[in-house]
Amino acid sequence: PTSPPTAPPTAPPTAPVTPAPTNGDVAGAQEAVFDSGYGVPKCSNAGSSCDSLALLNGRGTIANGNEPNRSNTNSNGNTCTDGNSGSYHSDESIDQITVTAGDIVSGVPVPSGDFIVEGGRAYVTVKLWCWGSGASDTADIYLTKDASSPDWEPLDSITCPGGGAQTIVQAFDVPKGTNQSIRVNFRYSGSASTCSSGGYDDHDDLIFTVKENPNFTPSPTPAPTPVPTPMPTDANDGPPPSPGGVAVYDGELGAPKCSFAPSCDSGILLNGRANINNGAEPNQPNTLNTCTDGPAGSYHSDESIDKIVVSKASGGELTEGDLVTITATIWCWGSGTSDRIDFYYAANANQPAWTQIGLRQVCPGPGLQTVTKEFVLPQGSTQAVRVNLMYGSGSAGVNSCTSGSWDDTDDLVISVRPNPSIQGLVASPGKSKHDD
Repeated sequence: PTSPPTAPPTAPPTAPVTPAPTNGDVAGAQEAVFDSGYGVPKCSNAGSSCDSLALLNGRGTIANGNEPNRSNTNSNGNTCTDGNSGSYHSDESIDQITVTAGDIVSGVPVPSGDFIVEGGRAYVTVKLWCWGSGASDTADIYLTKDASSPDWEPLDSITCPGGGAQTIVQAFDVPKGTNQSIRVNFRYSGSASTCSSGGYDDHDDLIFTVKENPNFTPSPTPAPTPVPTPMPTDANDGPPPSPGGVAVYDGELGAPKCSFAPSCDSGILLNGRANINNGAEPNQPNTLNTCTDGPAGSYHSDESIDKIVVSKASGGELTEGDLVTITATIWCWGSGTSDRIDFYYAANANQPAWTQIGLRQVCPGPGLQTVTKEFVLPQGSTQAVRVNLMYGSGSAGVNSCTSGSWDDTDDLVISVRPNPSIQGLVASPGKSKHDD
């Protein structure tokens, strides 16, 4: 960032606060104090939330915004060094982190009022100061189930939604472990990291106590099942017509495509994700505008899109104005509640402009699941549908695809017959029982 600093506000306070005690088995909101053993704010009691308050406000030694006890990264792991460039509330800083028992419902955080408990749901709220428009700043959010020996697992990377004071929220499944921690790595440009090194970057941890749940046993990771890799079509020859609505890979478009038929089935052409263990996706990433699939995890233990089918109830080939159903066969991680699905269509697969169909969905359960959306085919002879499966609830961005380590995005191109009675039709997205 190069813009001149704004007038500095009052420097953040440095005095620690006293945590609110829990009262028997009643969940109370907890306020963190600085823990010199860890070098970060910590809530020592279990409760319904854990709040850093002013203990993280500021960054490094920036003008008028020295961060108390900087850098507030766990001394039991690799401590980070905050950047010292810029000035307070003109340039980047993490101002506050709060962990709360509850979940995000239709984009809105809903506290449960109960304890943060093993096997439950919680969400982290991060208050940031974003430079300029915010478009150059990203917060990488991580979780470790054991703050005494941190092994950081990524939750999401979220771009600032705007400039100045902003709040971002990310939900997660609470793993087993009573001494857990959140890390936020807030960076100007660059790529996802637990500890980036830019001059404007800020890194902060918050340790929170989790109530033990003796009935909670984490699900074991199932042995992955190998996925067959079909022989790809020679891109130079172009795809032959697909029999019976079964897609073949189109090398020019970079995705499976069906010729005219009453339905279009991707078959095994989308099965898997990126180069994950035992589940490398054929012709990855199978997207028209080259989204990047996440490389983390293993096949049928972690997220993947396995198949997409577009069909209609009545007979005849897919035609402009038809009400069609998109059916996506997906693999959801864990209980499925951490995974989200977006559906899109593009009227012109050669120059795709993606329109979201309905609301974002949550995986309806663990493992192999089927989710659907309905919409009306607009005008266009070569159309496309897109399914975006993500861990967490990231922003799809300008290309209508997320970029998390466990995310998968796949397209299916369909051939559509003209309908002379349809003029200027815009697709009408239908409802789904799995809509948020």
